[in-house]
Amino acid sequence: MKIVIAPDSFKGALRSPKVASAIAAGWHAVRRDDEIVEIPLADGGEGTAEALRLGTGGTKVTVPAHDALMRPIDAEYSILGDGETFVFEMATASGIELLTPEELDPLRATTFGAGEVLLAALRAGAKKVVVGIGGSATVDGGAGFLQALGIRYYDANGNLLPDGVGGGDLERIERVDASALKSVLTCELTVACDVTNPLLGEHGTVAIFGPQKGVTPGLAPRMERNMRHWAEVLEKSGLTDVCDAPGDGAAGGLGFAMRAVLKATIRSGAGLVIALSGFDEAIHGAELVITGEGCSDVQTAYGKLCAVVAERAAAQKVPTALCAGALRGDTSELEKRFSGVFSIASGPGTLENAMAATGENLRRAGANLAALASVFSSKGVD
Repeated sequence: MKIVIAPDSFKGALRSPKVASAIAAGWHAVRRDDEIVEIPLADGGEGTAEALRLGTGGTKVTVPAHDALMRPIDAEYSILGDGETFVFEMATASGIELLTPEELDPLRATTFGAGEVLLAALRAGAKKVVVGIGGSATVDGGAGFLQALGIRYYDANGNLLPDGVGGGDLERIERVDASALKSVLTCELTVACDVTNPLLGEHGTVAIFGPQKGVTPGLAPRMERNMRHWAEVLEKSGLTDVCDAPGDGAAGGLGFAMRAVLKATIRSGAGLVIALSGFDEAIHGAELVITGEGCSDVQTAYGKLCAVVAERAAAQKVPTALCAGALRGDTSELEKRFSGVFSIASGPGTLENAMAATGENLRRAGANLAALASVFSSKGVD
């Protein structure tokens, strides 16, 4: 029997490679002769590069960069098994998880370090680069990212702005020199992003995502003016004309810079990761796909990664079982899309205890599913 295990991460508990390994260990404890293919997945955010690297037999490369406050750090990108596709998450350098809550500073925070990672990949010969842009600590409109690639900014007096432009510096930019960009950006650039917010306005990056990055109600009007000014400067420079496309507000406006200035293609994180993982080829001849995520509810049924897994598997007539850390609300829509919907929780308890027991609960779920498969196979049920 061939089983494909293709889960998302259980956020805050286990990344998807460990989720897949735990389910596989449980299954093999009951049915050790079955073929198990582990394909850890992600939705374009945290864990994307690692999942794709492990799933395709790729390699990890560590490079020097700077965090959102311009402190030196080690960041990384992955080269996938095809040897041609480079993948990294902007959060490896400019992520909010690299800062303490007290360090959040939207005026200073910059995507410069994430741009350094892309530059390192380009210098290593990358021809295809995928960037996951979730989890940012920044509201700089991607200005720092572009600066790391060679774009230069000048104030009203003709002074060159130093490296590490942040959200508070956008109001100072009056002239942009992008002459170095063409010789640097020599790859096919794709952005993995499931955020559809525009750059500006009540649904824009400052209003919706700013508070989690330290934008207070008193600071928000200034940040919004800065972002609008930044878009207008780029338009006057001839680098872009539209600044309100869906996804422009992702990662504090990095989506805008990558789409409008770098001409990157924006793609759904879940669909892109599944395509790059080789999932469609791996499920040939499989009798069951097992997927999972930390918490499943009606939103899961409408385009989240686990639902995309089930849809792709169904196209090849392979059933999919969903294992969730918790099931919330009405599960009827989930039951329409999955052949089985299961919570791995072992009983009532605190969230902290449930998260600590995630690995063991996943192992148990894998064993239980294997035992169920044994019952059906012994009775000749297909």
